[in-house]
Amino acid sequence: MQTRFRYIFTVLLLLIITGCGSSNSGSQLGISKTASLSVPPGTIKVNDSLYIDRVPVTNLMYNEFLDNLENYWSMKKHDRMKNYPRYKLSADTVFQPWTGNTRLYMEATFQDPKAVVERNLQLGSYSSSPQYKYHPAVNVSKFQAELFCFWRTDLANAVFAMRSNNKSKRSKFPYKVTYRLPTASEMVDIENTVNARGEMVYYQDEIFSAPLGIYTFKSLQESGKLVIMELNEIGQDKVYNPLFNEPLQYYEPSELKTGFRCVCEVDNNQSTQ
Repeated sequence: MQTRFRYIFTVLLLLIITGCGSSNSGSQLGISKTASLSVPPGTIKVNDSLYIDRVPVTNLMYNEFLDNLENYWSMKKHDRMKNYPRYKLSADTVFQPWTGNTRLYMEATFQDPKAVVERNLQLGSYSSSPQYKYHPAVNVSKFQAELFCFWRTDLANAVFAMRSNNKSKRSKFPYKVTYRLPTASEMVDIENTVNARGEMVYYQDEIFSAPLGIYTFKSLQESGKLVIMELNEIGQDKVYNPLFNEPLQYYEPSELKTGFRCVCEVDNNQSTQ
């Protein structure tokens, strides 16, 4: 019963952070099979085939990844999932117990939980405390960020198959989605595109504030806008500062922590389904 509860909870969370559903945060929490499939939740549309996380990946999202890596997901399973059926996929197949990878889980776990991220706040407390669950995950390596993208891609496409009882219903979802890190130059173009539509906001204040910070960062996630913070981000090619030409207001350059966000490539080619 406990195992079944864990994977049901995981599916619900994945429908919020990775599945294709309504862009309205309130409806994501109770997402149904009839919900809009046009915008991957947690993202903002750049163009018809590209979306980007509105905020950097949060502690809540990263910890869900770690839970899956410990219990249900591995690179061996990543290869196997490529051959999973595109509809009528059983959740028991995706969340089969003891199919995680302990070694990979340890490699993806924060390496130094005693590292200080802000004044007397240690990384272990920051990454695991409910007070900081909507705050950006920091001290993540490029390897860990890319591994997160692999997992997120697999689970998002699996959710489509689990929610589809037949080929017709599966065709209502994208053919597939792929999560990856953006390049620095791509991020510049994305910001220019989104900013021109008036859908971008700068958050230049304390990144690690609590306890009231939980409401601030939850609101930022639900704003529907692309949120740029005083935080370095990991890209495909290099670590970049997404403020680009904007001056820092709260932190000194040496104080900036590093997080990451994903772009989501949507393939709507249904011809081979």
